[in-house]
Amino acid sequence: MSIKKELLNELTEKQLKQLAENKGIAFNLNNLQKKYYENWAEKDKLVDIMATNNCITVSEIEKIIQTKKY
Repeated sequence: MSIKKELLNELTEKQLKQLAENKGIAFNLNNLQKKYYENWAEKDKLVDIMATNNCITVSEIEKIIQTKKY
């Protein structure tokens, strides 16, 4: 698992959705992707999709995690 994916996994589903919204990421899946993610938990699906997005950096995720801890 990549570092980025591990860090994303530490966020809550709500935080993942907020991050995606702030970055303007839309989750428009084609039919093949919908079938692939069909039985996945929503959070796991978000993490998997967002991990490959180049708009999100590891440092941004780390900042969110730091604010969550305090």
